[in-house]
Amino acid sequence: MLAEEMLMLGCPYCGAALHQTLSWFKKTYSTCPACAKGLAATQFEATIIALEQAMDESIDEMVNGKTPEGCCGGH
Repeated sequence: MLAEEMLMLGCPYCGAALHQTLSWFKKTYSTCPACAKGLAATQFEATIIALEQAMDESIDEMVNGKTPEGCCGGH
């Protein structure tokens, strides 16, 4: 069984570090444990998308390897 990814993002209201699972940040509605203000998934959406893309690229790089730019190995 795989453990769910943990992230640490700041609360958009109070700036508190929110150390939660990826699914917590994707929930439609959550509450900041520090300031008790409501949080919507849309507030974290752009950051989550960027993080998921970076994780996917990192996995692809580990599996397929990465050829340095301008390398003659591909010719």
